Amino acid sequence: MTASPAGSHQGAPAGSRLSRFADIRATIWLAAPISVALLVEMAMGVTEYAMAGRLGAAAFAAAGFGAQFLYVPKILAMGALYAVAALGSHAHGAGKPDELLRIVRQGLRLATILSIPVMLVMLSLGPVLRLFAARNPGFELDIVAIEQLMWWALPSVMPFLWFQVLRSFVTVLGRPVAITIIGLSILPVFVGMLYLLMYGAFGWYGMGVPSIGLATTLISWLQLGLGILYVRRFEPFASYPIFAYLRDSDGKLLKEMLVVGAPIAGAYLFETGMFFGSTAAMAGFGTDALAAHNIVLNVTSIIFMIPYALGQAGTVRVGWALGAGRAQDARQAGLTAIGLALLWMLFGALVMWQAPVLLAGFYLDLDDIGNAAALAVAVTLFPIAAIFQFFDGLQVSALGALRGYKDTQVPMVIAFFGYWVIGIGGGIVMAYTFDVRGPGVWWGLAIGLLASGTLLLLRFQHISRRHLPIPA
Repeated sequence: MTASPAGSHQGAPAGSRLSRFADIRATIWLAAPISVALLVEMAMGVTEYAMAGRLGAAAFAAAGFGAQFLYVPKILAMGALYAVAALGSHAHGAGKPDELLRIVRQGLRLATILSIPVMLVMLSLGPVLRLFAARNPGFELDIVAIEQLMWWALPSVMPFLWFQVLRSFVTVLGRPVAITIIGLSILPVFVGMLYLLMYGAFGWYGMGVPSIGLATTLISWLQLGLGILYVRRFEPFASYPIFAYLRDSDGKLLKEMLVVGAPIAGAYLFETGMFFGSTAAMAGFGTDALAAHNIVLNVTSIIFMIPYALGQAGTVRVGWALGAGRAQDARQAGLTAIGLALLWMLFGALVMWQAPVLLAGFYLDLDDIGNAAALAVAVTLFPIAAIFQFFDGLQVSALGALRGYKDTQVPMVIAFFGYWVIGIGGGIVMAYTFDVRGPGVWWGLAIGLLASGTLLLLRFQHISRRHLPIPA
């Protein structure tokens, strides 16, 4: 492997500093296609919920529970595989294509290995739900439909995780537009496929809720196929024979990838658990409060995709600069990603603060008197969510920048402290002990994210300064 690094857009010529404007432009150029790809994935999830809702309340509940659970173990494995971006960006910035090639190959091996526990977790859901239902006679979820959904989705795990490695590979090389194009091309295919599988047509009677699992499997293999075709046929990717010698294991590199990636998976677990915990806490205040919570959470999730993408861009750009021995550019790249995330979240916060009824109207029929109670709760939650969003943008962008420094263990501890101890713990205390109810849950989340965001920013300042050269 002798090809030189290409497509990095990683910095200024040797001996000069990258200007702030150039850094902002490069960060946006890298983050924009990532954010579009993330929004496409979210659109697929919304499609699943919307189509299942037409089958009735019971099907909607089963589809919502099954689809959410389906992605939890996948997301944890995806967090561990994020080490490909963190380590690969260093190798690419240092002009070491052979090292980047090894990282991507071992990333594909790691994805294959991680697919096994992910599938085992998916298979365990049915027995766990049956045990829970046996002890709780009022439990009404359609366990059979959820179990079938998981079985049909099992073959989706490996192609999904392999595609995450390819996503990191093309992002490290500074060409994430390929992922966006693939996502936009498969979205209409997924919608049509799911419609046909769920409802039936041309003599097909439809599968109902389990069709989500089959559609997920089919689209995952299609997505992977397109990704492989792209990286094998187009430069600079084709210069890297990433699919050769995949049987060759590099134990030392795999261990390093797990050391970096496992804490990222842990942070994902704590974050996912925080939102599951907040939903469970809101359920104690009735269906109207829970409906309002889900509306506000969905809006915040959409807005969150931009700083999440900026955090990923921050990881790669910080890694590029560090690999090239440009510690000052690395610090500037991290601060740029954080600053852009906060700027976007300020815009999102202003929208939520000023237009809560308008936003709720995308989910509720405002003319239906039956939705009045849910609307009233949503209107009280949106201003709190506006504050929550600002600090959520801070923490996710700071996390991304720190991953560029391969700093993942301390940030994971900070995430646990902020998300669970203060976020969920404080929210439950305010909601139930002090009877603040639903708003108390969201104030807990906001304060928890304030704490984690502040600590992560301080951590970034400390780590980035420590890498700066000592003045002569």
